[in-house]
Amino acid sequence: MPLLLFLTEIVLFQAELQQTSILLNQTKAALSAKSLCSPEINVELEKVLEELKDSKEVNTALQMQLDTINKTHCLLKNSYDDLLASNKNLERRVVELDTSLSKYKTEVVNLQNQKDKLLENEINLNKLLEIEKLQAKSLKLQNEKDAKCIQDLNRQIKEMERIIARKHPDSVSALIVAAKNDATESNMTARKILEDRIKILEEEASNRDTQSSRIFLDIQEKFNQMKLKYESHIEDLELHVTDLKTQLKRKIDTFDVYTQTMNDETKIPQKDTITVATQTDQQKPAKRTEVKEDAHLLATIRGLQADLTNKEKVVSKLQRELDELKKTNRKLQKEREGSLRSLNERKEFRSYPEKLAAQVKTPVDEEELKFLRSDRDKMKQQLCRIEEDYQTLKNKRLHDLSALQEAHEREIAAYVANVTPLREQLELQQVSLSTLQNQLSSAKEELVIVTVERDHLNEQLGQMGTKKQARGQSDDREIDALQKKVSGSFNRFLMYNQLR
Repeated sequence: MPLLLFLTEIVLFQAELQQTSILLNQTKAALSAKSLCSPEINVELEKVLEELKDSKEVNTALQMQLDTINKTHCLLKNSYDDLLASNKNLERRVVELDTSLSKYKTEVVNLQNQKDKLLENEINLNKLLEIEKLQAKSLKLQNEKDAKCIQDLNRQIKEMERIIARKHPDSVSALIVAAKNDATESNMTARKILEDRIKILEEEASNRDTQSSRIFLDIQEKFNQMKLKYESHIEDLELHVTDLKTQLKRKIDTFDVYTQTMNDETKIPQKDTITVATQTDQQKPAKRTEVKEDAHLLATIRGLQADLTNKEKVVSKLQRELDELKKTNRKLQKEREGSLRSLNERKEFRSYPEKLAAQVKTPVDEEELKFLRSDRDKMKQQLCRIEEDYQTLKNKRLHDLSALQEAHEREIAAYVANVTPLREQLELQQVSLSTLQNQLSSAKEELVIVTVERDHLNEQLGQMGTKKQARGQSDDREIDALQKKVSGSFNRFLMYNQLR
């Protein structure tokens, strides 16, 4: 804005100069007309012409200065635009660097958290190592105490043997002592071997106990899951048993000697056999699918054993209920026979269907028992297979665990290796950020200085325009001084840009 005001003032000054030149030409014409009349006017004309020449020279000098000032103004404007563009680029770079810095900071925080976790794991492992060392020391102390006790006992035994040999040299005990003296060294070596073997076995037993406890916890969880499944299956079986009970009760209620015939008695048990066979056939694939799904677990062994016991209990319950129903049938038959003794003609007709019913019911029960026994044998075979599958799966899991541990250790090493270059990059970017910020601050300071100088020069030029008529040659000197200042500031600005 101040540059535009300066340019408008310069344009107005040029217009005023043109008007003065026009007025001078008019005065020249008037003076030339008057000069012919009087010589005094000629003298004044010469003075005015000299003043005109001086004013023209001043005008040309001012125009030259104006051109130079316009050029410097254009250069300063271009440099100002360049500075604004560079400032925007620097601000963009600063924003990008801030975003990258935030990302790297988050990565560093995550890596530090991972490092803290690893340090905690190391501390826990060191504590466990210290505990194991203390246990080993305690075991060593106990072994030393035991060895000392054994040495004391051996010493006492030797002293007793010597006393016996001195008192009774010809006795059997003395001969035994003499025979034992040769074999003492071999016994000591054997004891050491046995003690070492006992230590190894104790360590193996402790390791097995820990492993078995872990496996036992896993198996308990899986056993609970299988227990829930089989409880639901037992509930289904109980519902089936209740259905059978209701069917039997209906048969007993509807069993009437006067209305039943041979065909009716033969059809009813066939229906029962068909329903039982279909239900068992439907249960077989369901069981097989469940066993295949849970074949990799040891808990299925216990679940299947529990299933076998539950099935045996169900079979026993069914047998008891059948016995009770038989007893009730017999009681009903006796009551009916007592009530129908008067009807001698129909005794054979009444007894015959009852015998047929008994003959039909007994083979059905035997078939059910055979079928259940065959299921039990199949379940036992499946148990053996499941045990074999469990052992194979156990070995596979141990192998997978070792592979996972190795992969985890490799990943940790890779993370640690990647952390160091990231830290170096962060440090370099922080240094570059600090340098860019310093450059920005210096550029802003120089911009402020240039704007202040420009405003000062504009003020001086405005003052020169107002004092133009009062001053003569002093204006030229001030204009020269201003031109020197402008050129000096412009040269300084160019030098700064070249240095950057």
